[in-house]
Amino acid sequence: MKKILGLVAVMVLAMSQVSFSAPTNTDAAVQRLVKVAKQRQAQQAKQAAKGDVVEEVVVVPVEEVAEPTGVSQDARQKIEAARAQAKERAEKAKEAAQQRKTRTKDLRAQRKNMSESKMMDVEIQRIRKRVDQINSNIEKFHKTNEMLDQMEQRLDTIQNRMN
Repeated sequence: MKKILGLVAVMVLAMSQVSFSAPTNTDAAVQRLVKVAKQRQAQQAKQAAKGDVVEEVVVVPVEEVAEPTGVSQDARQKIEAARAQAKERAEKAKEAAQQRKTRTKDLRAQRKNMSESKMMDVEIQRIRKRVDQINSNIEKFHKTNEMLDQMEQRLDTIQNRMN
């Protein structure tokens, strides 16, 4: 019993030392920046999981913004073309995300409505595909191994010629 109590006391002391020695960020500005960074990462991860297009908005102070006094017609056309391309890419990305969502919903519905025999067939096909993939990897390994053996033989013959 004394050993257990002694062990518990040592563990409590060790844990208090570890927690006391842990670095703390007491600076309010640092904590605010860390909080903002975590929020951005969470938003980006959330949007990436949804499949949405992630766009970051960069805030530029007013002093740094330079307004062109005279924009040529060519520059305006290029800007408009770039905006149109950006809109098209965004629309395509949204469509692709929507298609992925509908595809996954359809697959879930199909799996839910499958009979036991169909589920077994699907599982067998998945296993066969994986076995074929493993077999092809094994074949590649053997071919690579043979090539290495041939290269080693050539290296030995070259070294023998050099000596």
